[in-house]
Amino acid sequence: MNLGIIGFGYTGQQHARALKAIPGVSLRAIAEPDAQKRAQAEVQASSDYRHILDDPLVEAVSICLPHHLHEEVATAALLAKKHVLVEKPLAMSVAGGERLCELARRESRILMVEMTHRFMPPVMEARELVQAGELGEVMAVSDIIIEGIEVLGLPAWMLSKSMAGGGVGLTSGIHLLDHVAWVTGRPLTLDSACFSSSLSLGDVENVAAYSLHLDNGAPVQILLCWRARSKGLEGEISIFGRKGTLTVHVWRGWKLLNDKGVRENVCFDERLSVRERACEGMKNALAEFAAAVHAGRDPVPKADEVLVSQRLIEQAYSTARLFL
Repeated sequence: MNLGIIGFGYTGQQHARALKAIPGVSLRAIAEPDAQKRAQAEVQASSDYRHILDDPLVEAVSICLPHHLHEEVATAALLAKKHVLVEKPLAMSVAGGERLCELARRESRILMVEMTHRFMPPVMEARELVQAGELGEVMAVSDIIIEGIEVLGLPAWMLSKSMAGGGVGLTSGIHLLDHVAWVTGRPLTLDSACFSSSLSLGDVENVAAYSLHLDNGAPVQILLCWRARSKGLEGEISIFGRKGTLTVHVWRGWKLLNDKGVRENVCFDERLSVRERACEGMKNALAEFAAAVHAGRDPVPKADEVLVSQRLIEQAYSTARLFL
């Protein structure tokens, strides 16, 4: 499969690195308006993404653009008969995402949202443990992530509501909402939410809290924060079951305590940077996208499945207490 990358900032460059480890997939071209970023590409580069869409040898594209451009560019790509992988969120709104899902069905093209966390080894292994019954019925879940802005290297557009759609509650929250539901195998219902801003970096929130429950009534607490003047990345998922407790560090590994004793697995070489570990998740996501295109099947997750988490976020934004 020949693939083009549209948007060659941090994420687009990570996708290019990840593609090198996927057999049968070749990066043919990139599109990026910034000349300095284009100069870093190892393949033909253009300032206009339409050049990629006009190339008959490009079968699929990866869209790594500011959120407000996702729907426009993905629409053009689907109409150009390209299979499409989009960085989360699928579109600025659930309604926009639904339009893309319907268009992909109409054009018989594969549409997938790149959800890095789902494809991180610790999270994939955690799902296997929970689904194998190692915890028994899930009783409660907590999920926390504290991200240093210097680690994230947030571009200016991500701090603008008009271009990003929201702050940490959307950009990071969509990952946590998605992987809690996916790992536990149970849908989430929102009870309440709260957003606040302690930084003067834009008009989006840098702190978000979600209070939810699973369909069996188990409470779920999610807390997210972008922290200034910090290079750290902290966070863990704790899943409490009737038979044991599973603690998952997305960027490291997991630890299981149940009636069989204690088991743990470190999934990454400790010498790897956060970006190198994230690249592993992106590689697995891109491999799933390529496999879905090759087999002509729905990807996992399907694009409309990811909209479930975004729908919860939209509900939270519309009803939550805001301290901005």
